Amino acid sequence: MDDDLVVRAKTDREAFGLLYDHYYPIVIRYCLRRLFDRTIAEDVVSDVFMAVASKLRTFPGQTESDFRRWIFRIATNAVNAHLRQSRRRQELWQKAAHGRQRDTSHSGDSGRECDILDWPAVYQAVLELDEREQTILTLRFFAGCSYEEIAEVVGASPGAVRTALSRTLSWLRMKFNPSSSDRALRTYSRD
Repeated sequence: MDDDLVVRAKTDREAFGLLYDHYYPIVIRYCLRRLFDRTIAEDVVSDVFMAVASKLRTFPGQTESDFRRWIFRIATNAVNAHLRQSRRRQELWQKAAHGRQRDTSHSGDSGRECDILDWPAVYQAVLELDEREQTILTLRFFAGCSYEEIAEVVGASPGAVRTALSRTLSWLRMKFNPSSSDRALRTYSRD
């Protein structure tokens, strides 16, 4: 994708359609990993693209990288707003934890790593993270965002994102393998 497409999309519907076609699968995958319910994720993503369409003319960015950070910021805000407003947040996580739901549409997965993970336990552990930690973890590992992109989305420095992710991963390692993560327990305690 070239940077010119972003500039053209501000005034050209066809260019916007190409951006939409490229980013829809990426944004839906991200939202699905955060919400664990395809119908809700699709609703949130439609809100995201409505916001993008209505604000694109005033979007100050000129590059595809600028657009990527911007759309993930909008998506993150939409997901977090939905989770805050929804009384069903806990129910969605519980359903995901007990239903072994996972999005298998990601073509890069061999499936072998996913098969050995205890997905209900993983989802249950993610449930214990706060919104910011969930956002950072999901953007890094399911959306493939750089630390700089994540920093733009969550309003932090790349170093703060690295630190938060490191602490979150240490906590998750400790949670799933307590004997090998004694140091992580001393470094970062959730309670």
